[in-house]
Amino acid sequence: MKRTVTVFAATGVAGSACVNELIAQDVFNVQVLVRNQDEQEKSSFRPKKELSEKEKQLFAWEQKGVSILRADTNNTSELTPVLRGTDYLVSCVPFTATESQYPLIWAAKEAGVERFVPSEFGYIYEWEQFWPTDTVHRSLARQKAFIRRVIELAGMDYTIIPAGFWPEFYMAEPVIVPVDPDQRVSWSAGVDVGRIIPHVLAHPLSRNAVCPVAATAYCSWKEMLDTRERLLGRNVERLYMSETELKEAYKTQAPGPGQAVLAISLAAAECPQGMPLWAHWNAKHLPEFIGTPLDELFPNVIEPTVQSLITEIQNSQ
Repeated sequence: MKRTVTVFAATGVAGSACVNELIAQDVFNVQVLVRNQDEQEKSSFRPKKELSEKEKQLFAWEQKGVSILRADTNNTSELTPVLRGTDYLVSCVPFTATESQYPLIWAAKEAGVERFVPSEFGYIYEWEQFWPTDTVHRSLARQKAFIRRVIELAGMDYTIIPAGFWPEFYMAEPVIVPVDPDQRVSWSAGVDVGRIIPHVLAHPLSRNAVCPVAATAYCSWKEMLDTRERLLGRNVERLYMSETELKEAYKTQAPGPGQAVLAISLAAAECPQGMPLWAHWNAKHLPEFIGTPLDELFPNVIEPTVQSLITEIQNSQ
């Protein structure tokens, strides 16, 4: 009998890709949890989708057999009965909405949900929370690590899917390179983060496990930027920054997306050498999974996101 997966924050980039892959995979029954229209939504750096666009997407999924669940996601007494029958609950909320997962966890516990997949699709936050420099991102890491403890306290299983760098957020020029440019690291564009979630969930080793993936590519900064230069037909300005330089830059950066990106870069620079922060779990356990080719990803995803991010940074200053 098929298990049922419910996805929350499904109309975002990773969430949409996750639902579409679940449909194509045809291993699970698929449900989408939608917040009431009057609930405040916290978005990532990307522009928010219009309500009409979201409803159009939900209708298209319904036509493919997806069940749409609507509830006040801050009201656990309303949310609990809606979640009954869910086996795995996947949260794709952006990091700006991390705290929105607390009522979900309690309602999932009360509803008998077996496994909760929190939104940890970046670094391995269990480790980053102890890095030397306290930044807005390390504070977030502490909260995400705490959320995992709450899931365990609720008696549910979990699956953690760290995904390394989302390349679309790190290509604004000059591109800051925070680690050895020849060191291979994990790259996972938002669309590939969403696509890989169903495959990780279907793997028997993902229960109560941390599964660090390189959903798009496992390559160095040099290889990534060389590819971009080839596609753009010009040089890409690169800025190699040491840990000390990143700390100083972070201190003077105004709050907002620019500060968040610097915090993440600093966390990469402070990562102890040899720690498998940039692991490639899918290479061993999901060899059939293929990420979006960079030649397709750059023009269709990365470059448009870069322009959006630059605008957001300028507006925050």
